Amino acid sequence: MATADEEQPGAGEFEGAVESEAMTAVQDFDGYLLSTNGAYEAVLGWSLDELSAVPFWELVHPEDQDRLVEDRERLVLQGPGRMVADRVRMLCRDGTHRLIHWDIWANAKEERIYLAGVDVSDEESFVTDKRFLVGSWDWDVSRDHATWSDGMFEIYGLPPMPGHTLDIALQRLHEDDRLAVAAKVRQALSTGEPYTATHRIVRPDGAIRWLYSAGRVYTGAGEPRRMRGLTWDITDRWHSATAR
Repeated sequence: MATADEEQPGAGEFEGAVESEAMTAVQDFDGYLLSTNGAYEAVLGWSLDELSAVPFWELVHPEDQDRLVEDRERLVLQGPGRMVADRVRMLCRDGTHRLIHWDIWANAKEERIYLAGVDVSDEESFVTDKRFLVGSWDWDVSRDHATWSDGMFEIYGLPPMPGHTLDIALQRLHEDDRLAVAAKVRQALSTGEPYTATHRIVRPDGAIRWLYSAGRVYTGAGEPRRMRGLTWDITDRWHSATAR
């Protein structure tokens, strides 16, 4: 009779249980990705550095998030030898979505979630919103040097530049949101807690856009070294929600 540990797939068993062309990933119990394979990054377009900056559910289509999170929590509670399967829309780096069929296992002893996925977008029609505007950012705290993806410059309506400081980004914030966002950044740096903020920016053409940002702090020698995350333009969703 198998023991509980034997029934729970670990890294070795997981790697042997999936097909070579499958998308694979490992998460911790907090929802952060620890590793992915080439197929995962090829299908969605994100690098591991970008993916590991936010909990996995941030990249799931808003209409699919609750279901996947509930299934994942049930999987953890059900114990060893359990697996759930889900089909959810996943956000790609270019702002489009792909429909992915996931098989998901949990290992309580390792506190790891193992995922194997197949892109079924071309086999099954699915409904999604228009392209999302999304970008990634990486802020070197010690040098106060921020690097943005092309998507971030598109969101802010700015021409691409090699790098800038936090103050340059803060200057684009709506004046009513500037202090609150700066306080959230300071809190994340001082506590190490995840960073999230919903705020407005004013683009160079005067347009006001609503953004949602999520990220995390990376430390070294007990000090904050980097802060990485993703930002979405949620203007249309914000106006739809407030108009109800």
